[in-house]
Amino acid sequence: MRCIYCGTPLSSIDYCTGCGADVTLQKRIARISNLLYNEGLEKAQVRDLSGAIACLKRSLKFNKENVAARNLLGLVYFETGEVVSALSEWVISKNLNVPDNVADVYIAKLQANKNKLDTINQTIRKYNQALLYCRQDNEDMAMIQLKKVLVQNPKFIKAYHLLALLYLKRQEYEKARKLLKKAAYIDNTNTTTLRYLKEVELATGMSTSLETKHKKKYAREETVNRLTGATTYMSGNEMIIQPATFRESSAVATFLNICLGLILGGAIVWFLAVPATRQSVNASANKQVTDANTKMAQQVAQVQGLEDQIETYQSEVEEANKTRDDANKKVDSYDQLLKATQTYLSGDQSSAASQLTEVDGDSMTGEGEKLYTSLNTLLQDYVFNEAYNKAGTAYMAGDYATAITEYTKAVAANPDSFDAINYLAWSYRNSGDAVNADKTFKEALQKFPAKASEIHPYITNASSGTTTQTAETDADGNPIDQTQETDANGNPIDQIAETDAEGNPIDQTAETDANGNPISQTQETDANGNPVTTIQ
Repeated sequence: MRCIYCGTPLSSIDYCTGCGADVTLQKRIARISNLLYNEGLEKAQVRDLSGAIACLKRSLKFNKENVAARNLLGLVYFETGEVVSALSEWVISKNLNVPDNVADVYIAKLQANKNKLDTINQTIRKYNQALLYCRQDNEDMAMIQLKKVLVQNPKFIKAYHLLALLYLKRQEYEKARKLLKKAAYIDNTNTTTLRYLKEVELATGMSTSLETKHKKKYAREETVNRLTGATTYMSGNEMIIQPATFRESSAVATFLNICLGLILGGAIVWFLAVPATRQSVNASANKQVTDANTKMAQQVAQVQGLEDQIETYQSEVEEANKTRDDANKKVDSYDQLLKATQTYLSGDQSSAASQLTEVDGDSMTGEGEKLYTSLNTLLQDYVFNEAYNKAGTAYMAGDYATAITEYTKAVAANPDSFDAINYLAWSYRNSGDAVNADKTFKEALQKFPAKASEIHPYITNASSGTTTQTAETDADGNPIDQTQETDANGNPIDQIAETDAEGNPIDQTAETDANGNPISQTQETDANGNPVTTIQ
């Protein structure tokens, strides 16, 4: 022991020889620490590990440099399975720099066995995982992890406690008792172990004996022959056979024989009569189950038949609803047709055309179909002329978007008009939409093959990146380059058709008004150039 003031080694006197300080209190504290260490050592020797831990901790509170107490505390921790706590105490003891410290030996032995360290780390991780499973109410997984922990570290008391607690929760008291007895063998006075055992005893009404039975070291091993009753044992190197002694049967023996006979008779009845009775009961139960299944199958068939009838009735209802809807739709179409006719007779052809589009022509029959066909023909001419005139005005004004919209309406009203399709293609071309222009030119080419010479030069195949030109060939079949005349904007001019001032083709077959828009030759027009339709 050294002086706490100057570090001089102390002697048997009550003051320091180096600094002269009074060290009576220091020596008294050291004696108390040693006393507690001795108590802890005595408790550890009788496996009172919990008491030993308490005494050794108090000893270290009085003297934290008590190396013996700290090393013993590490050993006790190691015995209870808490290897991390043991290593902590040994490392602190090693850092005190005491010569011939046994903690160095403990640490070296533990670190020399890498497999042991890996096993310890695995047990710690599995125990923590089991705690997490318990908090998540996943008891089965927690029990599996704890069993693995106890296989790898059979002295881990906390794992015994947690697994026993799970068994108590499931009311498996005997399994819990068995685990707690193992924990009590490691630490006789652990309060948690004793408290859990008390709970098991209260639940089962049976006390738990913690005494361990040990065979005497020099007790002789005897073997009794059940047939002859002779006892055989070894005496040194000789085998002694002691014959059975004859004893007169007493009243107690007679009573025991009677009880044994009753037990044998009951066993015979149990193994012979009970199986036959059980078999008959099982046969009766099976018959009842079969009857119940047959009845259930019949009821299921009836239910299936009713469901089929319901589906049939639902199909009939749906057909009736469809017929009703078709009739209502047909009535609505007739009403709309009458409205469109009245509107047309009143001179509002535009509204009449709009109303006629809402009529379902497929539902018309008889006179209604004739009226719908006549009115549709008249209004289609009106729609075509109106859209064609508006498109021509927009085209001449350079409003190609409006021209495209109106020419599309005109083509829809009269798909056989080459001029409408041709001007629609030119509107796309002048607006920069080469893809739709090519598409429209090709549709015109399919409908009007005779106009191929007017259409082919303007198909550019913009979608494929190539240009298709109709070229004349020589006698060998080689194409002849022809220079084509273009307008001011660089657009090719059809040599067959006459063009206006801007280079756009003019339909030679159609008469035009003052604005250059084509006028239908078959219809009479009013003072403004709008077509006039007369119902006969």
